[in-house]
Amino acid sequence: KVIQTFNPYMERDDFDPAAIKKSSVACEAICLWARAMHKYHFVAKAVEPKRILLRESEAELADCQEKLEKAQASLREVQDKIDKLKVDFDGAMAKKQKLEDEKNLCMVKLDRAEKLIGGLGGEKARWGQNVKDLTAQLDLLPGDCLVAAGMISYVGP
Repeated sequence: KVIQTFNPYMERDDFDPAAIKKSSVACEAICLWARAMHKYHFVAKAVEPKRILLRESEAELADCQEKLEKAQASLREVQDKIDKLKVDFDGAMAKKQKLEDEKNLCMVKLDRAEKLIGGLGGEKARWGQNVKDLTAQLDLLPGDCLVAAGMISYVGP
């Protein structure tokens, strides 16, 4: 309302600071102040919606930042889980490799054992015959000892 009342004076040609300075230096300052307040009114009127929009945009930005932080925290949790799973997977793969190496070693040992048993299988018959022969000789051992003792006694030392 004040600006509307003041508008006719602002449009006058004689309300110019240079023209008023000729009359009074103090009035020039008042004229400059009045013109500045008039200009400020229109600038403030144009800027106020922009300020409101800025506040709304800043509030929206804060909400988006909060959502972003939550999403980044969730991402960090997922990354931590992935890292843990990778470590577990690497451990499991190392254990698997170790077990496969042990299995291969056992297979080699089993193969060698089968070859040894196969090779000794032919010896079984010979050993069985050897046991029979030695058992038969064992039965004859006391008599052989008696004959040998008698021979040594008869022949002399």
